[in-house]
Amino acid sequence: MISYRRLEPQDPELVKQLMEEYALQFPAFIINLYPERWASYLNHSSNSAYWVAVEKNRIVGHAGFMYNNDEKLYEIVGVVVSPRHLRKGIGKTLLDHVCEAIQEKGVTEVMLHTLGHPGNEDTLVFYKSIGYSVSKLEKDYFQTGYSRVTFRKSLN
Repeated sequence: MISYRRLEPQDPELVKQLMEEYALQFPAFIINLYPERWASYLNHSSNSAYWVAVEKNRIVGHAGFMYNNDEKLYEIVGVVVSPRHLRKGIGKTLLDHVCEAIQEKGVTEVMLHTLGHPGNEDTLVFYKSIGYSVSKLEKDYFQTGYSRVTFRKSLN
């Protein structure tokens, strides 16, 4: 059985290990952004939160949000589900937790960024299948071959 809870102090290294299983979606230069973010999540900042999905004391998925000052919107970040747990509704449930928390702030729209390169098509299809729409595609955004796709979703 999968349970869902907020990130706890012992979790960041396990979250990082799960990200590392997806080198295509989470190259090192992306993972390196997270230690500062995790500190914010663990300090219970009102502008960020992070959830983990746990099965038998093992983290099998995670996702969170933070306020994106440039976009003036809450941004979903760090969405990962263990390869052995794909297509079981874990990612959608994590995103439901994230969106509910954002909606409680009176916010009606959310955004997320993901990589838009070959090999990441399943991720793009997943977000579209649960109601997210592409709002922007930025070729070679991070570095050559690493484009950024921005999705948005209404929370109404």
